[in-house]
Amino acid sequence: MDRATAAFYAQNASRLAGDYQGAGWDYFATLDRAFEKVRKILDVGCGTGRDFAYLLRQGKDVYGVDASPEMLAEGKNLCQTDGLSAENRLFEAVLPDLSQFGDNEFDGLLCSAVLMHLPEESIFDAVYTLRRILRPGGTLVVSIPTNRPGVDPKTRRDSAGRLFTDLPPAKLRLLFERVGFAVKSTDDAPDSLGRPGFTWNYTVFTRLDESVDRPLNLVESILNRDKKDATYKLALFRALAEIAQTQHHIAAYTDGGKVMVPLQAVAEKWMLYYWPIFESEIFISQRTGETRGSAKGVAIRAPLEALIDHFRQSGGLTGFYADWKSGNLGPASEKLFNLARSKFQYTIREMPVKHAGGGHFSVFQYDPASKSICMDAQLWRELCLTGSWIHDATILRWAELTEHLSRDGIKASRVIDCLLTAPDPLRDAHQARKHFEALPNRVCVWSEKALDENRFDVDHAMPFALWRNNDLWNLFPTDPKTNANKSDRLPTYDLLHRRRDRIIDTWHGLNDALGVRFEREAQTLLGRDRFDLGNWENRLFTRFVEAFEITAAQRGVPRWDPLSAVASGRAAAPRPQPASPPYPMKEESIFVAEFAPEADLTVVVPFHQVGDGAFKTHLPLIASLAAGSPLHGFETSDLAAAEDLDWIAVPPHLAKARRFVA
Repeated sequence: MDRATAAFYAQNASRLAGDYQGAGWDYFATLDRAFEKVRKILDVGCGTGRDFAYLLRQGKDVYGVDASPEMLAEGKNLCQTDGLSAENRLFEAVLPDLSQFGDNEFDGLLCSAVLMHLPEESIFDAVYTLRRILRPGGTLVVSIPTNRPGVDPKTRRDSAGRLFTDLPPAKLRLLFERVGFAVKSTDDAPDSLGRPGFTWNYTVFTRLDESVDRPLNLVESILNRDKKDATYKLALFRALAEIAQTQHHIAAYTDGGKVMVPLQAVAEKWMLYYWPIFESEIFISQRTGETRGSAKGVAIRAPLEALIDHFRQSGGLTGFYADWKSGNLGPASEKLFNLARSKFQYTIREMPVKHAGGGHFSVFQYDPASKSICMDAQLWRELCLTGSWIHDATILRWAELTEHLSRDGIKASRVIDCLLTAPDPLRDAHQARKHFEALPNRVCVWSEKALDENRFDVDHAMPFALWRNNDLWNLFPTDPKTNANKSDRLPTYDLLHRRRDRIIDTWHGLNDALGVRFEREAQTLLGRDRFDLGNWENRLFTRFVEAFEITAAQRGVPRWDPLSAVASGRAAAPRPQPASPPYPMKEESIFVAEFAPEADLTVVVPFHQVGDGAFKTHLPLIASLAAGSPLHGFETSDLAAAEDLDWIAVPPHLAKARRFVA
């Protein structure tokens, strides 16, 4: 909570305590339904204690925190008046810092009229904290205003100076879903205090277990609905899925439940996708009937080929990409680039945006005022939640469709090679390396170890294998051994915050040395938040951490912290020891993406030595599944069939019925 907002509540605590007692019973009925089977609850931002006292009267094991000591004093007075004991139940704390509470400590959380008072850069950390202290399967109730008269749209403050960050319900819902929550119910309601013009949204979330399946039906139906005579629609969905994963903050939410994504961002993705295809020595058709030099060719080919020819002798795709990001395109290059991008934008607007789903702008719309692609928030949510899968699926379908369009003259494998071509990461990181080499004192961003001028690595904090991202904000000097140990794992939330000052210090150096490129690339991560030379660090760091947490939650990527015994940051779980010496097995024959690399996956045991640990501490090993053996469809919860298999110890959170190791 910022200073002006906190000052308002400190000065008006006594008056507000009386006002809040006038809440209607419909509001409390919402709490009753949400917390019917919930025992231990934390009221986050409990204010003057109205909801805290109500839940206490219902027999709940409830606790409360608030940033204002004056408001907490009113809460204690209310409990005393009602004959309730608030002893050791009310605490002063400021969201997102709730470090006094442990992981998974509460069965339920109430966060009523709180998040809108947080600055934009604190919202993600607040959501992460709520997830941390709520157990899997726990219930979270969030209320935010959907209409609040008197808030200045520019400053986002009311006449009393209180901050009201713009949080449309669809945006907030998506943020919670991205880090592992599911919506149980969501309702809009009038103000519980009866104030005219005020409306609220109440959303009840459940924290999901570590891995859940999310439906792809919506996107799948759109991809299958149209005739397939060009690759445009697949390119559109690939671009939107990639943007939803790596640049989702550029999306704007409208009051009508729509989301708008800048057309230019999609066009720039397309140019990188089609470049290797059009550059190929062998002609690769992208439309039915297209041949080299034919009138039926795709409209985007000629302007992009002109740009390709221009850079053929100066680095190709990597040379163009480096010059473009650094703002070093010369007049001739800039003209060709603008012509190509303009043609791409027109084609996207008039072809896949207009015709996706078989209708005239039935799925997507084009907003000329903002030059954006407009879609339902539900579709954007699917792209954000399942974008990594959609991205990979569209690449495969694109390759298969291209093979079909060429009448089997071009194999899908060759097209996949083109579609996966990206600017050379080593060359693209060259500017960062030269900057780090010139520093008088180099230290490893993760360990603070001093680095020799000629013996250090440039690490992609967000692994290149996951995001294919060479932006300067993602590049840091590291010790080679530390970098090898990190590999393609994601730094933990705690590690990122411990190294915050070093990360920001590295950014300052890169910004000073490579300002145009750094600002452009930082802007892609910031999205609609503008890069302000005077105040960008906190917002960029928030987006940086958010990217890691969302990627980890959605893609099951192992975490890494050099100070932890296990990549997740938790202590290693004790493993049952077999009764007799196990026989060894090659490590490379076992692959489970979620395992921490430190976990010992090199030994297996026979079933009779597993005992009660079946599907609790051990899973069956079905090594031949990967080779496509007849064991496909094996019922892994059937212990009778599992007796003939060897078993392997796994982290307890992965040991569940119907799972196996291949």
